[in-house]
Amino acid sequence: MKSRTFIAIADPHGDMLDEVTSKALKSFMADFKPYTRLHLGDAFDFRNLRKGASDDEKAASLEDDWDMGKDFMREFFDGGKENHFLRGNHDERLWHFASSATGLLRDYAMDGIKRLEAIVKQSKANMLPYHVRDGVLRIGSLKAIHGYAHGLSAAQVHARVFRNCIFGHIHSIVSAPVESDDGPMEARGIGALCRIDMPYNSTRTATLRQENGWAYGHLFEDGSYQLFQTRRIKDSFYAAHEIKAY
Repeated sequence: MKSRTFIAIADPHGDMLDEVTSKALKSFMADFKPYTRLHLGDAFDFRNLRKGASDDEKAASLEDDWDMGKDFMREFFDGGKENHFLRGNHDERLWHFASSATGLLRDYAMDGIKRLEAIVKQSKANMLPYHVRDGVLRIGSLKAIHGYAHGLSAAQVHARVFRNCIFGHIHSIVSAPVESDDGPMEARGIGALCRIDMPYNSTRTATLRQENGWAYGHLFEDGSYQLFQTRRIKDSFYAAHEIKAY
């Protein structure tokens, strides 16, 4: 049965991108040559737009964040035949402030939206909002989302709501099954591309569950799929770029 390759990544967070992970991902993609490319969001960190941001964060320039997020998106989507970008909660801050803020902050957010839309257009990607209904991408029988739940039960929540799905958001590699009369269903957290030691997470125990990694696989003609996961082991990633049917 014919198949096409796909890859899913999440949470590079702009200038918080982990260099070791990024380098390994590029090498893997050169071998695997994914046909369908899924960016599950938080392309940018936008920490100075974060609720509860410190004075230093609010005063910081976002140009490095913009530049690294933009460059990563262009490189990731380059060569893809089907490209999809799902906005994450960090990316969605632009849309939030464009509709709720006033003055310079509103102007900045509206300009940011134009910049991001231009990047997506140049990457020939389809963009979805951060939204529990409209932000769900379906490729065959697999759904892709940024993620809408936190904590130890995040995978269980996503499995119950979205069934077969992959998600980012929690920066962890985790899976949870759910019963269904249509057969086994599973939600998979695919890990993150960003550094796991970001300053604003330094006192949160959830950081100890975070890992670098990404998901990839094959989507078959009937909509079924084979999903694989790679994760960081010290400074290396181990992945298979060819599979054989038996």
